[in-house]
Amino acid sequence: MKWFRLLDKYLEPTLIVIAISTMTTLLCLQIALRLFDATIAWAEELARYLFVWAMYLSISYCIRDDRHIRIRVFIDKLPGNWTQFSLIVSDLIYLAFSATVAWFGFKVINRSLQLGQIAPAMEIPIACLYASVLVCALLSCARLVTSIYQRVNACSTSNERVRFSRQRYRHIKAKYRTSNRLLEFNA
Repeated sequence: MKWFRLLDKYLEPTLIVIAISTMTTLLCLQIALRLFDATIAWAEELARYLFVWAMYLSISYCIRDDRHIRIRVFIDKLPGNWTQFSLIVSDLIYLAFSATVAWFGFKVINRSLQLGQIAPAMEIPIACLYASVLVCALLSCARLVTSIYQRVNACSTSNERVRFSRQRYRHIKAKYRTSNRLLEFNA
């Protein structure tokens, strides 16, 4: 159970930091080597692959922390448990979308392996790049199921918890508010 909690908390951030750090190091090394008329043939291609992996991993990381951009003007004005209910419905729609992306990602990977597509510089299967879509979609599905479970528990326990979550949301909103008032949509 302890290992599961550690993976739940640190999997995506660790992989994202490793990918971006490696990508930055490779690109800086590539630029420095240009001064000596030398290059690493596979560095730019690997940097592109790492960027794609980091981007897709950040999707499930944002789901875990509930950081995706949402316009909550109407949701916050709903009475009682309707706020949680509307968030559950939006998570269910997102879950269906993620499951569809996972299915088509699996089909694309299979097709790529059947065709034998190989990356030109690194000479590895292109399916390694396409796997980022599948892994992200599966992680997103797992994160969304967890989020739906937590929201259902919040709805079923009491209205007190819903009020706490609204207060917590307002506190977080005030804490991270930007100085640019044009970005905020106040009703």
